Amino acid sequence: MGLDKYLTELSMKDPDLRRMALERILEQEHLPFERQEEAPSPNAPRGIVNYLISPEDSRPSLLFCAHYDAVYGSFGANDNAAALCLLIALAKALRAENFPARFAFFDGEEAGNTGSRHYVSQMDRQAITGVINLDVCGYGDTIAVYDRGNAKKESVRTFCSKEILTAHNGLLVKFLPKSDEASFSGLRIPAISIASIPRWDIQYLNALSNLGSGFLGHPPEFDMILSQMDVSSTMHGGYRDSPEWVEPEAMTRIYEYLMDALHAQEDKKKRFLLF
Repeated sequence: MGLDKYLTELSMKDPDLRRMALERILEQEHLPFERQEEAPSPNAPRGIVNYLISPEDSRPSLLFCAHYDAVYGSFGANDNAAALCLLIALAKALRAENFPARFAFFDGEEAGNTGSRHYVSQMDRQAITGVINLDVCGYGDTIAVYDRGNAKKESVRTFCSKEILTAHNGLLVKFLPKSDEASFSGLRIPAISIASIPRWDIQYLNALSNLGSGFLGHPPEFDMILSQMDVSSTMHGGYRDSPEWVEPEAMTRIYEYLMDALHAQEDKKKRFLLF
């Protein structure tokens, strides 16, 4: 089976079944994890349970993350079970290579990034060189990378490389809706967000980037434009929000792009050490 091996298992409307499925799969794939928990509170009535995987090598490294929760009543197949499948495959591959990397499966993204904000409040900032967030990664022919002004930062530079993006039908975009990468803003830790979208949707992202966000939030046009995007039908209970609409080709495209960017980064480090 391919990258979508666990897609249906992780596309559960019941949040408890979804969480238990993730935990069971991590155990099945022999990925040692730590549960990071916080008790129920007004901001997180169900509490928070993050799943964290640390490298055997304790050197500072990148953090790859994706949220495992879904909008209430949603299968959450493209948002965000597809990204979970990618994270699991990436964690397995990098551990096999003894490649230092951290992984976080965050709770509560759909409820104001409560899981990632809790993680940030507890994390060792010196241990993380950069953040690569995956959200909505199973539909469309184009990889969209929102660099949040971090494209030239060393730890994420290869993920924003025009050469690598072009090789995988990807491009830098001026806007993606906020996800867990936003929890790391202001910490001097470069954080980028990666999604898969139909090429046609780029025009809508450009329009959204021009709207901005004022003191009272986004203007009314924001939600109207967002709803016109083809990929929106695969999110938040849309009519394509189910496993059969997730495209294995889109997942494979992102996986290969991530691996190429990582290895390009490692090659640069090795060349630097030689000189």
